[in-house]
Amino acid sequence: MSQMLLGDRYELGGVIGRGGMAEVHGATDTRLGRDVAIKLMRGGGADGEDMKARFEDEARVAARLEHPNVVAVYDTGIAPDGRPFIVMERLPGETLGDRMRAGPLPEPVVRSVADDVLAALAAAHAAGIVHRDIKPGNILLTEDGRAKIADFGIARESDSLLVDPTSTNALTGTPAYLAPERVDGHPATARSDIWALGVVLYEALAGRKPFDGPNPLAVAMAVRDDNAPPLTDLNPAVDPVIAAVVETAMARDPAGRFATAVEMRTAMRGDATASTADTTLVAAGTVVDPTVMLSPPPSTAAAAAPLIASRRPPVRALALAGA
Repeated sequence: MSQMLLGDRYELGGVIGRGGMAEVHGATDTRLGRDVAIKLMRGGGADGEDMKARFEDEARVAARLEHPNVVAVYDTGIAPDGRPFIVMERLPGETLGDRMRAGPLPEPVVRSVADDVLAALAAAHAAGIVHRDIKPGNILLTEDGRAKIADFGIARESDSLLVDPTSTNALTGTPAYLAPERVDGHPATARSDIWALGVVLYEALAGRKPFDGPNPLAVAMAVRDDNAPPLTDLNPAVDPVIAAVVETAMARDPAGRFATAVEMRTAMRGDATASTADTTLVAAGTVVDPTVMLSPPPSTAAAAAPLIASRRPPVRALALAGA
């Protein structure tokens, strides 16, 4: 299959990544003479039609998000063997998950990744789109230092899916990054994306996930029932501002989290320099600066404290499904 021609223009190369429902190939757009990445659905099976629908959803949703921190989708099609494919920009670099395998990341790197991902989430949420699977493997790090969100395969413009925590195949998303309310069966929202990013940042700074277990269901139950160890217990060097932002993003009650990605981005920077200007969708043909530089971190938590404190409701017990 190494020289398969898709859509009469895309010369398929070797596999550069694999996931549960697809494999990603390097490829060449012979018409435009540029390198691309092609996400090709794996063989059908009982869930073939559902997987095809997810592919169509991903292409449609990602195509709406023309943003410098979202992996661009160029084209879609059907391979000669009937499998759908998505043509995307090819980004030399690695995933955040790859980078994190070596251990905790330097705080400036985590700040920069958070800034870029929050810009992308703000644009998605403004368009009414919830990603639903923010995790290190879906955050790509480019060679020029940017972070980009990939894989909108389970994103939805609206989400009425209920999650049954007793079913091993009903969890939509990656259990370690699911918000507690999603494990309980509530629909995904912008605040569940914020929770997921909080978990990603916790893991990047601590060098370990806040919730773990021997299997996906056990992890989901830990998310629902357990409290994460304080981040500063695992990494005392973390700036208190960043630790407080992560703690707020991971508030068990969604009302205690940041209301928007813009709000979290402002708190992450420790000042009020974040604006909605660079979180809006980019119109076709518009030239933008793809890199948003961070302000120097403040020396104290004073600037961010009001935003963080305003998100903290009185402590309350989490209502567990079936309890």
